[in-house]
Amino acid sequence: MGLLTLGVMQARASSRNSERGVALVTALLATTILLALGMAIVFSATMDTITTKSARFSEQAFFAADAGIGIARRALAKSFENRLAQLKAELAAGTTVPYLNPPRVAPGDPFPDVQLLPDPDTPDGKISTFYSDVITNAVSLSNDDSRKTRLSNLNGTSFTASFSPLSGKLELFKNSATLATQSMIFRYTITVTGQTEAGGTATVSETGRLSTDASLTTGNGSTTTRSFAFSGFGAFFDNGDTQANAPLASGTFSGPVHTNTHFAFLSSRSVTFRDVVSQVDDQIRYDNLSNTTPNHAIPSADINGIDISVAGYQKTAAVPLPTNVFSQEYAVINSTGITELNADGTPLDPPGAVPASPATVFDSSGRVTAATLALNLRNAANAKPAVSGSSIANGVYISSTDGSAISGAGIYVQGDASEIQIYGDTNGDQVYVIKQGSTTTTVRTSFTNNQTTISSGSNSSTMTGVFKDKGDPATIKNGAMLFVNGAINGLRGGKDSSGTKPAVASATRLTITAVADITVTGDLLYANPVADSNGNQVSGIDSITNVLGIFTNDGNVNLAPNASYIGALSPSLSLEMNAAVVSFNSNTSNDGGAIKGSIVYTGSGTTQTTDRWRLVGSRVQSKINTIGYTYRDIFFDTRFKGGTFAPPFFPGTTYKFAPVPVDGPVLMGDPLTPVASAMSWFRNNK
Repeated sequence: MGLLTLGVMQARASSRNSERGVALVTALLATTILLALGMAIVFSATMDTITTKSARFSEQAFFAADAGIGIARRALAKSFENRLAQLKAELAAGTTVPYLNPPRVAPGDPFPDVQLLPDPDTPDGKISTFYSDVITNAVSLSNDDSRKTRLSNLNGTSFTASFSPLSGKLELFKNSATLATQSMIFRYTITVTGQTEAGGTATVSETGRLSTDASLTTGNGSTTTRSFAFSGFGAFFDNGDTQANAPLASGTFSGPVHTNTHFAFLSSRSVTFRDVVSQVDDQIRYDNLSNTTPNHAIPSADINGIDISVAGYQKTAAVPLPTNVFSQEYAVINSTGITELNADGTPLDPPGAVPASPATVFDSSGRVTAATLALNLRNAANAKPAVSGSSIANGVYISSTDGSAISGAGIYVQGDASEIQIYGDTNGDQVYVIKQGSTTTTVRTSFTNNQTTISSGSNSSTMTGVFKDKGDPATIKNGAMLFVNGAINGLRGGKDSSGTKPAVASATRLTITAVADITVTGDLLYANPVADSNGNQVSGIDSITNVLGIFTNDGNVNLAPNASYIGALSPSLSLEMNAAVVSFNSNTSNDGGAIKGSIVYTGSGTTQTTDRWRLVGSRVQSKINTIGYTYRDIFFDTRFKGGTFAPPFFPGTTYKFAPVPVDGPVLMGDPLTPVASAMSWFRNNK
């Protein structure tokens, strides 16, 4: 074979080998592509399966949420219906009154401008227990455990419903002088989240309208009167404008505010009223520091310096002051303070012991006689007070006729008290530490042991029983009167160098009364507070019973904080009090040109713009005065609303404030069944 032939043969072999390599690569590439394509198909199929399954779970959760929306909507309507029924019963029983309840001016006038409830969007509406009860009960009805169990057993789904606060308004349509219709139209938002056991969720939100009408009836317009405790006012001033340079200070009033004259304001200040404000005069004084002459119409809406609530600024009749100023003294020994007499001159409600001539229980000025006091009081040595002329001996006494048991309602202090400290001890006892010069007397009330102990120096006596308020024989309750036949030169609570305790124990109902000035030197706080730092009522306020009243009928309540006895607020001259405070001026002949019957700062230091006086309760005084604080807040204790709940033996009046002064109170008929109507909804899948 020649070389040429051999070369050709080698070339052909090499070509065949090369072709075989290309085929192999091509086959491998094709196999890879087919494998990738197959994997993609498998992956796609798997993802489709997963997506379909997830969508199915989401749809199951949506159906659960959608069903929950219907249930929650019905629950809201039912909760609203139940709460309206409760309101109707409360109005019929007289345990509550409409939110806005102005009196008629004369019989036969049109139906009064009543509003059963505050509008839910207002500050009062936002803290109204009515609306919070509706939401709370709707949540409970919607999220019923037994229903959740049945739904879970049926298809493995569940839902949770929540409600936003209601908004909207109430309107009154007057049909006649005695008939009206209260229309209520509210907006609601419900959010329901559905869940499946496999993890699917879907959220549905619905907004809609909740509405009903309620008929209102009242009497024919003939007026009646009733007892109204002055604590029913957030603030009251017999004379609301006594000094040209003393317009109202900046701050907030919550609760009804009234003056028997008029108020003065400056546009540069900021006075906020959260409830109705009323006065007798036709005009207010506004931006005038030259005199006390009113010069501006009563505002019908907010103006600079005055922020008015929906209850408005009204012109009303004068409020009469108490007719008997010493019933608090009598309450110490007879537990009621009722001073009415029978036809023969004997007391209608006598104390445990009376003089041989019962007609001498009171003297010609209405005061309890020394002889009567001596028969019903005991000191730490368990001795009756000595009588000298028309007075008993100076000292501290508790009410006991026989020396072994408490027979009245409290503590009687003859003469000035240089200092009184009150505090609730850690075991729930109420403690009173009373100093007269170098003599200190301690009275301890043990509610747990039903005992009262009075001690001074080496003397100590323990009596069975605690001080009681028997003003309502059907409802006898704890109630103490600490009466000082003189001035109180220092009154403070439980804050001192040894620690901080509340001034008023949780079971204590107490009124402190003096016939002259009362000087407050320290914080006076409840064991169970009734309001938060912004003055909003706390939850469960209706079950809180501790309450304090402070009353002087012929002097001032002086604010003189001692840095050692305060701490609730800062800085050092701020002062916080939980109390209904009344300062009247029954005897103007001893005023000596000073303003009496007022509340005023008299401390040794100069208050700064950062200092603040905060009162949670009620402020009542004969005359307005320069308060001495740049800022003060008067936060109303809502338990006082309507003038029925009050500190024991608290001064009252015959004021037509609430209920409406007609033959009967405003009553509510059966409301139409509330209707909840959906307006819009949207779905949010997860």
